[in-house]
Amino acid sequence: VQQEVPGVWTLTFAPPPGREDFGFLPGQWQFLTLLRGRNLPEEEHHFTISSSPRQKGSHTSTIKEVGDFTATIGQTKPGDEAVIQGPFGSFSHVVHPGLRDLVFIAGGIGITPLMSNLRHMRDTGTDKKVLLLYANSTEADIAFRDELAAMEAGEKPQLQVVHLISHPGDDWTGETGHLDREKLPRLCGDRLARSTFFISGPPGLVAAMLSSLDEVGVDQSRISVEYFAL
Repeated sequence: VQQEVPGVWTLTFAPPPGREDFGFLPGQWQFLTLLRGRNLPEEEHHFTISSSPRQKGSHTSTIKEVGDFTATIGQTKPGDEAVIQGPFGSFSHVVHPGLRDLVFIAGGIGITPLMSNLRHMRDTGTDKKVLLLYANSTEADIAFRDELAAMEAGEKPQLQVVHLISHPGDDWTGETGHLDREKLPRLCGDRLARSTFFISGPPGLVAAMLSSLDEVGVDQSRISVEYFAL
């Protein structure tokens, strides 16, 4: 049980003996029920798998405190049991093996399926070009910041990360405000004409990006989306 940033926790699950072959595609999700006792809720919820399929012996989900159930995620302890059903979904770069140039757009905790995809690219040495536009409210909300920087400094994938902060502190020197129709052409450049877009985040961000991409001429056939909503 690891805290990534305030209010965001990564849970690592180890399957029982004989079930170590839990296979999934990067970007897929699972149904999760935590059996923790201690008067904590036992509710089934769906969460993205945030680890790479190449991670052996365990996999992870990274969860944000956004409701009554998720507010208790930080009270989970090593040794607690979980019921997992899955995997599900097709928000994965491996579903489209011919893609070479990608733009990932994430809002907040919507980074998790994209992290799974990026980690898989890193672990398999995939020679793809990826631009990640990662929007958060504050600098403190940027999950996986160090790992993304390390990936960006590596060779594969060919990753460029642009952070956008809507409520920046005085010392923030990066992009500010919300990702919108005005920023997309400047940040994406000629990728608008050739890249495939993967968008993941709250419904408001996804809807805004779909509208903006349509306005700048990106065909729906080059867009894949994942909504994060209760």
